[in-house]
Amino acid sequence: MDHPVFYVARFTKFLDRLIQDYGDYLFVGFFYLCVVLIAWIVVRRRKRPVHEIPVVVLPLGQAPRREPDPEPPPLFEESPDI
Repeated sequence: MDHPVFYVARFTKFLDRLIQDYGDYLFVGFFYLCVVLIAWIVVRRRKRPVHEIPVVVLPLGQAPRREPDPEPPPLFEESPDI
């Protein structure tokens, strides 16, 4: 009996060969499948109508005032031309 790791390795090599040989076709096929799935989700009819959910917004008040940060010192001192 083989160790399960050998089965996984054989399966991953199979998937690698499949993607290497038919990767372009798989990509295009999954793209169209996703487009159809998204269209079905958007267009389908729902069994129950979507009800509005009441939302309550509580005022939290004003943010506390802060003192402005002091300006950083200049990087270069201006000196008079000599």
